[in-house]
Amino acid sequence: MGTPRSVHQGDSTLLENFVRLHPLIRERFPQLERDGSGNPRIHLNCGAGTLMVDTALEAAAQAGRMLNSLPGEVAPAELATRDFHIRVREVTADFLQARDAREISFHVSSTGALFNLAFALGRRLDRRMNIIVTDLDHMANVSPWESVLGEQTGCPVRRCGLDDQGRIHSGTLLDLCDKRTGLVALTTASNGLGTVPPVKELIAAVRQKSPRALVCVDAVHHALHGPIDVQDLDCDFLVFSGYKVFGPMIGVLWGRGELLAELKPYRAETNRNVAPYKFEQGTLNNAALAGLLAALEYIAWLGGRLSSERTRPGSNLRDLFRLAMTAVSAYDRSLTEAVLKGFQELDGNKFRCYGIVDPKQSAERDPTFALEVKGLDAEGLKKKLWAGYALQVADGNHYSAAVVRHLGRPSIGRVSFCHYHTHRDVEKFIGALKDLAS
Repeated sequence: MGTPRSVHQGDSTLLENFVRLHPLIRERFPQLERDGSGNPRIHLNCGAGTLMVDTALEAAAQAGRMLNSLPGEVAPAELATRDFHIRVREVTADFLQARDAREISFHVSSTGALFNLAFALGRRLDRRMNIIVTDLDHMANVSPWESVLGEQTGCPVRRCGLDDQGRIHSGTLLDLCDKRTGLVALTTASNGLGTVPPVKELIAAVRQKSPRALVCVDAVHHALHGPIDVQDLDCDFLVFSGYKVFGPMIGVLWGRGELLAELKPYRAETNRNVAPYKFEQGTLNNAALAGLLAALEYIAWLGGRLSSERTRPGSNLRDLFRLAMTAVSAYDRSLTEAVLKGFQELDGNKFRCYGIVDPKQSAERDPTFALEVKGLDAEGLKKKLWAGYALQVADGNHYSAAVVRHLGRPSIGRVSFCHYHTHRDVEKFIGALKDLAS
């Protein structure tokens, strides 16, 4: 799921139009240049959560004024809440290019969604079947399978390692697959390294080697960087999070309708025993749903502006999502190339970036970078960049514990960009690293 080929094979007009819209895009993020307390900053920590778009902030408050806590069929506010829930599912399904809005369920987080799914699959899979996870993944797509299907159900768990550039190769993955593989967990992008594996090709290869295997994809880290099409990917389940697509904290689970109908998740007796409701524990968070809807509508707004710029009307919401995220993907790739070229100007004895570092391979990664400066641990680097340059970055394991173990580090510094950043932000970041490494 790298950047769509159409952008790199001649559709430069789309990227040019996106750049022209960039000042309007930046105006949509109130905390972009100053945090909530008024501190000047450049927020380079999208990997831990993007900033919220203006309408998502407003929608959460409006939901409390306009909606009931629960939907119903009589009073106007009940009916409005019912219609609102239907609308959020429909728009989310359009964002993922899913077949049916009933394939969408909402959860407290993507981690929670995957634990819910693991419990449900624990009744379908048994100890005769093996599970495959990768060292590239966020632990949300590792721990549920290890703890629920591995420790509780007794399924053997096999781990797919990484090469020296933090990539997964199909041969490495397929060596672990056999006729008894019950589930393969993959990611669309590494939360720690930014690596974008060829997920579609990997899934197709798994289907050939292990036709009975289910495939669960974690799209949390890539959902803000490029289009997602669950039907084109041919996966069975996929998750993403609202707080990584310019909205609030909420987890979204998509699953094939026929599989969701078969599964028996843990549920309260009063929850309707049909998908998607049986997968949702308790009352839905209307404020979070409203913020998610507004965030997705922002992406559609961007697609609409780009469609207008190209004098081509957006025929439907799915087309607008695809157009917007294709443009975002092209722009984010330009940021990635700029950062990697900047890294080449640094002293290799004093600075290191982990993972893919060749600017010519920028389509194989998102603009997320794990790095270190000699003489500074990850926490020290974070403090220096904030105190001296007002650059807000991250340190720690970034919930990618396997990546950190692979690198042999207790903690890593991480810097992550997205489409509301500018190339000037990249220059300031590279300049700060030059200072620190000198």
